[in-house]
Amino acid sequence: MAQREYDVNPTKMTIAEGAAMPQDTEAEASVLSAMMVSPDALQECLIDLEPDDFYLPSNRTVFLAIREMFDKNLPIDTISLADYLRSTGELERVGGRSFLLGLGTNSLALVGWRRHVEMLHRDTTLRKMINASAQITALAFDAPEDTKEVVDRAERLLLDVTNRDVKSGEQSLEEIMADLYEELGRNAANPGGQLGVSTGFKRIDETLLGLRPGQMVVIGARPGVGKTSFALNLATNAAFAGASVALFSLEMSKVEIAQRLLAAEARVGLQEIRSARIRKEQWPQILEATNSLSQLDIMIDDTPGTTVTEIRAKARRILHGKKLGVVIIDYLQLISPPAGQRRADSRATEVSEMSRGIKIMAKDLEVPVVALSQLNRTVENRNGKRPQLSDLRESGSIEQDADIVALLDRSMNEDEAAREDRPAMNETTFIIAKNRSGALADIPLTFLPGSTKFVEIDSFHD
Repeated sequence: MAQREYDVNPTKMTIAEGAAMPQDTEAEASVLSAMMVSPDALQECLIDLEPDDFYLPSNRTVFLAIREMFDKNLPIDTISLADYLRSTGELERVGGRSFLLGLGTNSLALVGWRRHVEMLHRDTTLRKMINASAQITALAFDAPEDTKEVVDRAERLLLDVTNRDVKSGEQSLEEIMADLYEELGRNAANPGGQLGVSTGFKRIDETLLGLRPGQMVVIGARPGVGKTSFALNLATNAAFAGASVALFSLEMSKVEIAQRLLAAEARVGLQEIRSARIRKEQWPQILEATNSLSQLDIMIDDTPGTTVTEIRAKARRILHGKKLGVVIIDYLQLISPPAGQRRADSRATEVSEMSRGIKIMAKDLEVPVVALSQLNRTVENRNGKRPQLSDLRESGSIEQDADIVALLDRSMNEDEAAREDRPAMNETTFIIAKNRSGALADIPLTFLPGSTKFVEIDSFHD
């Protein structure tokens, strides 16, 4: 193969004039020979290879002809293939009968055809990288106002290259049912196993069956009730259970989040940690909590004014290749719309578009995405003050897009807690107001305000 040389300048990288794209026509011919000589090689190559894996047009034409003949249940040999190509008017274009005769008599191809298939895959990947690079360069030169969208599209182009062997999303019901049956068998044989990302709260996990890939989970609460504290508890619980967490904080800084995580894990007052007024006997707890938290796979991003596009791009990088992941966003109403697409006339429309973007992100990344949401102030004026789905601030399509909506309800003072229709002081009701795949429920939790820690009431008393 000819050596490739590259010209590099400050603005772009291009293949030097006259350089050949990555290819190996001898390997291509060897694979075609193996397909003609061996039925086993034929079937495996038809599964593993695509027409684009053949760089030489004549080889690509022969591969397509063999695939079409196989689909029509026609015999595949030199004479039959030549006849088929003659009928399509392509026999002379591929090199005539003499070329096909050479392919059909190359029995040595059976020795290394599997290695040659790997070579074809390698060269195809390199060609796709070169093409993706050219497209990215074009995007950069013709970038719209929102460069974050360009970055996201560029990442998708590169991921398309790395995921080139991933099969199409279409799947027959027969295959789906077979996969489901196998999954049921595995789960039944391991009743204590986790079905999704664990929240760390037993009753919540039992009701939701864990947080599943592709789910959009919205957690809403009035200001001061503790939705951020709950989200941080969920993040550490999920990470302790083995999940990778991408946490996007649009309100608090990384330091503030770290302080809250340490307070909750060490069971030390948040105010004490903020003021550094640590008693001597508390240092062992803080050291142990610091060491435990340092082992968790949690990435925190506190970039203000971020967009759904930017969150999706960053989350893709953070969670790529991870077996189990979750994205947490604090909070939905602080996400910015894409530059140049602001709709000053309708904030509700903007929030609805961002909500839809979060749902698409969950399916695209195949992870659960937990988005915190404010509630409308109307809940403050309503008798009972129990939050409802309609209280989601600027809801638009939030409740429609979400697979799960949970609302946190807590009495804010002693007078409110004294009422029969309100939770007791420091008790928080986790209201599952929407659950697309399961039951609704009210689950009581205890909130420890000093350390911003939520615990289940049963385990708290135990």
